[in-house]
Amino acid sequence: MYKIFKRSHYPGNFEVQMAGACDPGMAREHNEDAISLQDDDGRGYYMAIVCDGMGGHNAGEVASAIAVDTISNYLRENFFLQSPRELLYHGFLLASTNITEYTARKPDTEGMGCTAVMVMGIKDKMWVAHSGDSRAYLVDSRAATPITLDHTMVQELVSKGVITKDQAAVHPYRGRISRCLGHGKSKGVPDINAGIIEVADNILLCSDGLSDVVPAEMIHEIVTKNTARNAVRKLVQAANQAGGPDNISAILIRRVL
Repeated sequence: MYKIFKRSHYPGNFEVQMAGACDPGMAREHNEDAISLQDDDGRGYYMAIVCDGMGGHNAGEVASAIAVDTISNYLRENFFLQSPRELLYHGFLLASTNITEYTARKPDTEGMGCTAVMVMGIKDKMWVAHSGDSRAYLVDSRAATPITLDHTMVQELVSKGVITKDQAAVHPYRGRISRCLGHGKSKGVPDINAGIIEVADNILLCSDGLSDVVPAEMIHEIVTKNTARNAVRKLVQAANQAGGPDNISAILIRRVL
């Protein structure tokens, strides 16, 4: 497991703490996830991102790294030129294009891609973007509530009323995603939501290696009873105790002032 910690602090009126952890899990030989945190060191925003790589003859970690670097650089270079929604939209599309172009140059990575979920914050205003089944949760005093909708074939069936949530949980195709970055197709368009983070609220970003095996009730208990740093470590431990069938990533953003 590797861990990172950052904070964005505006003296007297606002502070968020950001902690992240990433682990290969119990069943995988290597880690195809990637996480990144950036505090507001004068750039005007803070950000956090989780990417979950896949495919391409074990090149999923390459796709994740390309996505993290591309989106991070795009925000830094264009922050004062575009609106938050434009930044996230075009950053995701460029990451998808860069992954596809990398694959064209290196045919042995054909089929690689990644999911992505991220937050960009400007003080208490936050924008959440995602493509794929990596999730964002709002964790407050009451519950851990998903604020993104998985881009999967099965979730589309649930949304259309074809199957129930209980049926989706055991559906044989529940792991098939309908959107991602790269993977040889133009599916990188993100869903983008905006909101406000209140004092004591938490935003959790995670890969499906966590959300698939740790129930929301346990996520809530771990997050609300621990510091941000301890919470991400214990979330990863909980996923591993549940079998750790996939790589596990968790980033927690907590407003403390």
